[in-house]
Amino acid sequence: MANRCAVLVHANEEYPSLDTTEPYGMSKRAIGSIIDTADLLWNYCYSIKAPLLPLFRRRVLIDLDPGILQIGGLSTDIGLHEHDVFLTVGMKMHDRDCLVPTLGVTWHRFPPIVYLPLWSVTPPPKCSAFSTLTAWNYGTMTYSGKELSIAKRDAYCEFVDLPARSKLSFELAADIHPEAEAKDLELLRSHGWTVVDPYEVAGSPVAFQHYIAKSQGEICCPKPIYRDLRTGWLSDRSAGYLASGRPVLMTETGISDHFRTGAGLITFQNMDDAVEAAKEISAQHARHSEAARAFAEEFLDAKRCLPTMLAHCE
Repeated sequence: MANRCAVLVHANEEYPSLDTTEPYGMSKRAIGSIIDTADLLWNYCYSIKAPLLPLFRRRVLIDLDPGILQIGGLSTDIGLHEHDVFLTVGMKMHDRDCLVPTLGVTWHRFPPIVYLPLWSVTPPPKCSAFSTLTAWNYGTMTYSGKELSIAKRDAYCEFVDLPARSKLSFELAADIHPEAEAKDLELLRSHGWTVVDPYEVAGSPVAFQHYIAKSQGEICCPKPIYRDLRTGWLSDRSAGYLASGRPVLMTETGISDHFRTGAGLITFQNMDDAVEAAKEISAQHARHSEAARAFAEEFLDAKRCLPTMLAHCE
């Protein structure tokens, strides 16, 4: 990516332009040439705004937070009408039982994709733990008179008894502040969770892959809003676990309506489900490891998914 990547640094401007930013990786002239000649901009989570956004001839809004983005768009400007096409990782968007507001546009669905040649399958170390990497955030949103949690803290605390109940090892690489959030650390550790610093164990792409490879599988507790609105969300982090042959154990978001689950990717509705699924994965890890890689090859392979995503953008 060395000759294909640019970072624009600005002095905390709300609406930075190319002229008011300092470029790294490419000159402003080279960046301007890319903008002028690009067929398409994929704008992740409305990260590029005016005055930069209108410079691109065709613009696609890519939603990685189904429900959060759309509910936010009901009361704030997310540049919806500055885009020509809309993609979402919410695999249930427009399904009858999906409760996410569509904002009057058509959302084309896509799964998190992975470039499989970068990921290899190796046996996990003995006594490895179920793990994940996550922000430790807080907050709620209100929609249709209901308060919806967007907090990863709420998601994992709901299943805080999982290590004790399953008698298996679980580890969180989470940015939990040892002083400001000391009570959360104490809560997790007292219930059998190991908590490590994500910047230390996965501070680079290579370290991230190594961290996944030393895990038994992923324990994925999505933000409760993804579950409550039936979004069909699946994490791009989980894609890396699956591609590595690491089974993913995750809270059901409606993803089972669109993808095969039960082997490799196993979803749960409650604590009892989670305990049984964790034991099942641990007891038959080789079978679930093979199924995890097969899931990535069948559903998440970039060589298969990217052409479909691009076709929606024509």
